[in-house]
Amino acid sequence: MATFLSSVVLAAALSQAPGGAPAATGPDAIAAAQARLAQDSGDGRAWLALGRAYLTAFDEAQARRARSDSSAPRAALDGAEQALARAAALLGPAGASAEGDSARVLRVAGWSGRARLAVDGGGVRAGTDAWGPPPPDLRLTPVLEELGENLLRACPTGGVLVTAGDVDAPAAWYLRFVRGLRPDLGFVPLAAWRGDPVWRQRLAAEWKLGTRGAGDGWLGALAQRRPVCVSMAFERPPPLRAGMQWEPRPLVWVAGPEQGDRVPSGDFVFAALKLALDAHEAWAQAALAVYGRAARLTPTLCETLATYGLSGDQVGCDE
Repeated sequence: MATFLSSVVLAAALSQAPGGAPAATGPDAIAAAQARLAQDSGDGRAWLALGRAYLTAFDEAQARRARSDSSAPRAALDGAEQALARAAALLGPAGASAEGDSARVLRVAGWSGRARLAVDGGGVRAGTDAWGPPPPDLRLTPVLEELGENLLRACPTGGVLVTAGDVDAPAAWYLRFVRGLRPDLGFVPLAAWRGDPVWRQRLAAEWKLGTRGAGDGWLGALAQRRPVCVSMAFERPPPLRAGMQWEPRPLVWVAGPEQGDRVPSGDFVFAALKLALDAHEAWAQAALAVYGRAARLTPTLCETLATYGLSGDQVGCDE
């Protein structure tokens, strides 16, 4: 059964992304962005700041809400979608500006938040059918779409992909749930698991994790039931319980039963990465950081990267 999980904790995680960080709290940031827009309604960067602020408000509402109350989170997501769609339109097409690309990534984060609310209300299976469809113009830049596809390809059949949240979470979510790749996989943004107690409790119950689902032992408990793969957007994988260990594979660490055959390094594609680096696109370096860590841990990736014109110096293969 496919697991439909998502997160928009990206409002915080994207603080290092092009465009800068939002204010400390959602209401303060919303008020500040609205004041800017009162002076100039055509300010694309102000619309981007407003969208970020609404996503921050969503995360804050998720952290404190009661199970039956989804009105505040939904209102925040509605505000985010309107602001970010406006920002993307004003800041140019994909690849034209760092801020415009950030708006597109954050729109994906907002739609993943709607999916998360659907899971809360109807469970994993119902959530898969209830969250969308997203608008037809919801897109990521090619380098992030490529990253998402590579991460999904790397995971064992029936596994659960755990993402770090800044670039890998929107990339993997988009390819999994908008493009429909790898319906056998579950998806857990780690920041959402830690920051959204209602969502966490729902998933822990469906996965039958018991009391271990409430603490740090959830990942080991999950890995006893199905394969778990952790994105190499993390500097290192989260700890497992005693007697369990991670196996590094191309682009992910893997633990758990029935892991299946390792995906050959030559099956991954890096064409969009090469084009994005040559064009100095905003998200190219973030994607490169993930691939570079993966190449250092699984050196067979270096040969594949080289076939796409990426040098050892660029990806750290010569270190």
